[in-house]
Amino acid sequence: MRKLSFVIAIIMLGAMLSACSGITSPVDQAPAGVTSGESKEIEKYNAYVMLNNLMTGRINEVLVHYFEKFGVDIQPVIEKNFSFIMLGVAETEREVVDKANGYTANQPAFANADPLVIKLTPVINDLLTVLDDMKAYYDTRGYVDDDFAKGKQLHTKLVSANLAYETVANQYFTALQKLGNEQRLAELQKLKDADQQIRYNALKFIIDAEATAIEMDEQGITAHNVLQLDMTKFKAKYDIMTADLSALMTLSKDKGRIQKEGINSFSIGNYVDSATEAKAAASKIIERINKKEPVSDSDLNGQFLHTTDGTSENFNYLLSKAVERYNEMN
Repeated sequence: MRKLSFVIAIIMLGAMLSACSGITSPVDQAPAGVTSGESKEIEKYNAYVMLNNLMTGRINEVLVHYFEKFGVDIQPVIEKNFSFIMLGVAETEREVVDKANGYTANQPAFANADPLVIKLTPVINDLLTVLDDMKAYYDTRGYVDDDFAKGKQLHTKLVSANLAYETVANQYFTALQKLGNEQRLAELQKLKDADQQIRYNALKFIIDAEATAIEMDEQGITAHNVLQLDMTKFKAKYDIMTADLSALMTLSKDKGRIQKEGINSFSIGNYVDSATEAKAAASKIIERINKKEPVSDSDLNGQFLHTTDGTSENFNYLLSKAVERYNEMN
């Protein structure tokens, strides 16, 4: 199974496209400073982002958890002393699939993303159907009754469904990432022009932290080969991200600035804490490389690599959490 996305969440746009609003969830009505057309664009974009975040979030989590246990070959690897808890995707989480599909015919058109959402909808639903069947099977310990006969059948179905899903999913991630970059850069400029310094630096940190993640991804760096990271290229991105966080930490303590921008002090505090954890995770990669300390075999073979210090997986995981906190800012 290939890596679905190096970052697990994408930033949603909100009414912050106006000069003074801090709403970062999909909007139903255009606030002051935002035209009806902009509001519709925000709604549609956010629906697509929520689909992306389901895919790179919970669906990815369920798939990784399963395939790390059973392998990705047509025949599953079944341990002698078997023990497993199958994860699932809640009904409330998967509602975003139909919601996103409902926006495909709406204006403005997103030429690259619209047709992929249409293609994704049945593919995701097929994948979720198999995952639901597997959850029922493992929750009831059906393998005790049939010696894994149905489990093997379901595994084969999942491998096939996942391959079909990945093909379209990766196209969608690429299209949405490109669209998101365009949207965010425009938003960043609007925040700067409106003297929304906290919001500006909050968004700039995410953009530059993602650039740091992209650098590792383009170098092909994972926990298995982290010591091969080109530090010169990495540090160039890391230093910008670090400067962003330093500026943000200073601004987030300015009560006058918080009041001026109409930001909830609790939500910005949560975001800064999460951004700090993400930056620290990048620092631990540097520490690991300076010590020439490879990731242990036990960690490489474990199921929780995203919690292992000094790895790109850990940085990406914590960065995705920072994105989630950013999306919750108000």
